Amino acid sequence: MDTERLRTALENAGVTQYEADAYVALLEHGTATASELAEASDVPQTRIYDVVRSLADRGYAETYQEGSLQVRANDPETVIEDLESYADTFLDAAEEIDQRWSQPDVTHATISVVSQPQTVLRQAREWIESAEHEVEVSATPAQFERLRDAICAAFDRGVVVKLTLTREDDAIPPASDLDPEMGEPGGAESDTDRPFADVREQFEGCVTEVRYRDMETQFLAVVDREHAAFAPESTLPDSSRYGVLVNDASLSRVFYWFFQTALWNTWETVYSTRSEGLPATYSNIRECLHHVTPLVRDGARVVLTVEGVDTESGESVELTGGISNLVSAEYDFEVDAPPLASFVHQATIWLDVDDETYTIGGWGSYMEDVEGERFTVELVEAED
Repeated sequence: MDTERLRTALENAGVTQYEADAYVALLEHGTATASELAEASDVPQTRIYDVVRSLADRGYAETYQEGSLQVRANDPETVIEDLESYADTFLDAAEEIDQRWSQPDVTHATISVVSQPQTVLRQAREWIESAEHEVEVSATPAQFERLRDAICAAFDRGVVVKLTLTREDDAIPPASDLDPEMGEPGGAESDTDRPFADVREQFEGCVTEVRYRDMETQFLAVVDREHAAFAPESTLPDSSRYGVLVNDASLSRVFYWFFQTALWNTWETVYSTRSEGLPATYSNIRECLHHVTPLVRDGARVVLTVEGVDTESGESVELTGGISNLVSAEYDFEVDAPPLASFVHQATIWLDVDDETYTIGGWGSYMEDVEGERFTVELVEAED
């Protein structure tokens, strides 16, 4: 450190400019008369005695008489303690600033636009950790790995988890995407002949269904139809990178339909727990209808549990009963998923519970008795 920076550091620690100049000069001379110290430090002769007394009061120097007033530097322990205390204070302040900046509170904000992609992933993780019904995620293998523990924990709680895994770009992601709180992206590069073979074994016990989208895409997480976290492709230049955080059911619906139509419905299923038999759980009434419509039309008895909201009272309800009727779009139910054209048609289930019949709709229903959030096919009994 040069002399000028040393003086500045001493001044920042609380000494005056004249005291800093005199102390630095005293360190270089060891011992000096007051007049010699004034000359060496450019402190005015009229001020040097006050400066020397101040340094002595701080414990930085001591004075004694030997014909004239002599000044010498004390052991620097006191000065070092003062500087270290000053440094600790600033380090603590820096850490506090970093902590407060890196944990933005978006709980009460309807929509927030952020400049850091890692903020989007971090907020997505927090929402996934508190998910109750449904999580829909579009992510690269690296992004999935960074959220995997939160996603698996949600699945363990009974949350329906849909994952669209997208192709990883060959380029190294920008340094701004690497969040030390969430860990570095992991896993080997994917084999183009066996997409995501390195993470495929991680699906079991973690997600309900996985689809593969063979192109680069945006990161998106939609949670419980209330929250959405979005970030554009990592290959965009830094000047074009941003994130959007939504904490509103109406706005989240825009991202929900983007996920359904662009990122989910038309892509190949590579893993599904629903192939393992009953019970089979769905968070989308159209996917449930795709499963049960052929069965009901063939005369089978289908027992369904619906968790949702009473459209009149707004209270949560859970109903279990047999399907007595349904309305669905007409299409080939042998295909893997409902076609996009079916999304504009009515989707309603009539559920007989004890002596009552309830009409069940999907997200945003207001004409039916219940807005369904979770549909579980419990039992299928074929007609004799």
